[in-house]
Amino acid sequence: MIKNFKFIFKKKSIYKISFYSLGFFIIVFFSYFLIPNFFIYSPQLIEESLKKNNDINIKNISKINYKAFPTPRLKVSGSNADIKKNILEIDESEIEIILNPIHILNYKKLFYNKIIIKGGSTKINTNNINQLINYFKKNKLKIFLKENNIILVKNDKFLFQINDSKIAISPANNQKQLTIDGVFLNHKIIFLLNSKLREGNNIIIKIPKLDILSSIFLGNKDKFGFLKGSVNFKVLNNFFQFNFTKEKNIKIKKGFMRNNLINSSFEGDVALKPNFFFNLNLEPTILNTEKLFTIIQKEYFSDDVGRLELIKKINGFFTFKKKFQGDVIFKNGEILFKNFKIGTNSSLLFDASISEFGKKGKIYFNILKIIQYRKSPSKELKISGFIVPSTSKIIFEKLLFDKEYYAQKEVKKYEEKFQNEVIQKSLSNIFNEIKIDNFFNKFKY
Repeated sequence: MIKNFKFIFKKKSIYKISFYSLGFFIIVFFSYFLIPNFFIYSPQLIEESLKKNNDINIKNISKINYKAFPTPRLKVSGSNADIKKNILEIDESEIEIILNPIHILNYKKLFYNKIIIKGGSTKINTNNINQLINYFKKNKLKIFLKENNIILVKNDKFLFQINDSKIAISPANNQKQLTIDGVFLNHKIIFLLNSKLREGNNIIIKIPKLDILSSIFLGNKDKFGFLKGSVNFKVLNNFFQFNFTKEKNIKIKKGFMRNNLINSSFEGDVALKPNFFFNLNLEPTILNTEKLFTIIQKEYFSDDVGRLELIKKINGFFTFKKKFQGDVIFKNGEILFKNFKIGTNSSLLFDASISEFGKKGKIYFNILKIIQYRKSPSKELKISGFIVPSTSKIIFEKLLFDKEYYAQKEVKKYEEKFQNEVIQKSLSNIFNEIKIDNFFNKFKY
């Protein structure tokens, strides 16, 4: 009995010691994390710390509160900030500075490893993208933005906005990651920038509801200062991919595109400065010319000519090879077709020009056809005129066959035959090889 009493007493003593130890630990723990409530953190301390350590300029601080939970942090209210001389401008946001728990009793110096920016808006000038990427590479601080609206501008002109975004900048040893998750045009968008110090930057953009996926790799510059990379872009049934080298201009290699209109490889040069200009070689294996012409007819030769501003800004060359041969030239709002031939063995060659679009727009053309005979020398047929795409009407102005001009009456007769037998109310039939061959065979007899 006495032994049992001693055992119970000893057991109660252990419980008592454990209880006191736990209570002491809890008191010390809470005291340690609650003591900073009595500190006065000056705006100057926060401004100088963020400026010195992370090149973040914070201003207009109206209130500073210490919060112990869920982790020790300073909540800075009513503030605006910018990162590295306005490469990011943050307005009307609340900033939380997550403190290092080991050093929270040192109120004369801030030790922190993460900041959280809530609400407000963040403006990014696209002219500063390179500076932003460089800052991202060198930054060692974890930065998170929540419920923030991202506004992209160029030369103070609004481009677009991503609403209710979440941004995370996460540095690691040899790799850094920037993630943006938000809403663009009422659709969820995900942007991921993964930077590997020895290799380069990989950029991924996803808009799932629109079936858009883009992957861009930007390698580090080589010893000659050249930048190499690759692009893969998919939107609905359209797919593009190419490798590039950025020297003075952008050199494109191993390019490929695929959609319901065209399957083609491509390569060439693109210049961005002083003006946008391109010179691309295309080798299509599939080109649905009938469908393509129908789309062009609808989009550029109707009452709705809203896309014409884009054409006016395009300058460059498309050189087609193999199945289709010739140059398509965009110059000062005009489109020219030079030495164009459809089919590798075709004896039909044409030039064309488009200088006016819309319902009154016309396509002026010159056609050269070599008429082959079995027992006689070949003869040249030349036809010049214009097409009115809005009405699917074709006009023959001159017809020269075997160096002899036809009279206007004969010209109009062949024009009518071409309209009735080839066009048949659809301009896309211009690319119907059977109908075209049948028409030109009439000149053999």
